[in-house]
Amino acid sequence: MEQQKVVLNEWQSCRLEKSGRVYILTLTGKDDHRFNPASIDDIVAALKTIDESPDAGALVTTNEGRYFSNGLDLIWIKNNLSSSGLTIIREKFEGLLCFMMKLGIPTVAAICGHGSAGGFMFALTHDYRFMNDGKEVLYMSELDHGMYMPRSLMSVIRTKIPTPNALREVMLKARKFRASEAFDSGFVDGVYVDSAKTLEAAILEAGKLASRNWKRDSYANLRAWAFPEAIKELEAQRDPYVWTLDSKL
Repeated sequence: MEQQKVVLNEWQSCRLEKSGRVYILTLTGKDDHRFNPASIDDIVAALKTIDESPDAGALVTTNEGRYFSNGLDLIWIKNNLSSSGLTIIREKFEGLLCFMMKLGIPTVAAICGHGSAGGFMFALTHDYRFMNDGKEVLYMSELDHGMYMPRSLMSVIRTKIPTPNALREVMLKARKFRASEAFDSGFVDGVYVDSAKTLEAAILEAGKLASRNWKRDSYANLRAWAFPEAIKELEAQRDPYVWTLDSKL
């Protein structure tokens, strides 16, 4: 029998619920869930709540609306170039990705909308990815927008995209992957007929993972050593973000 969801807290950008030992983080609203300092702070606050909850056994991240996330808030960045906007967004976004990859519980992304650029990367930081088999796509848009990629973010993509051919299609062809195509390429773990089934399957899988009662420090340690390059580069923040004048929004 499915356990009832209990709302724990709501922020402007997201809502945190729990169902048994599964915590469910939903990116709320009908917009495209862009990452800016305010939205990142909301998500990190939710993740800290989970991290500080002794009964948390697994996390499911999902979305309302047509977008899982459309990536960084380029309008916010453009409007804040003169006030260190690129540095601020780098520190906050890479901090978010790093937090996800160091969380001591299994994580499942229930992708019920488009995931583009930073939204795709955010999905990749999860241990498992389930996706709605509709019109939704996963897409790295940097090539089409004439933008650059720092090694910190590229390390996440290289870590989670399993083959050189798939990496080429993602980064050097800017291919838009439907769920079944992403599954065939090895970076989506399950494909479902609609958003409700996608979320249901993600919560079911998260519940199974939570029931294993793994020690958090052990899980975090093993993930860190499974993907050491990504965590190391996210923590180091070696490269500044670059905004080229002819970048397309």
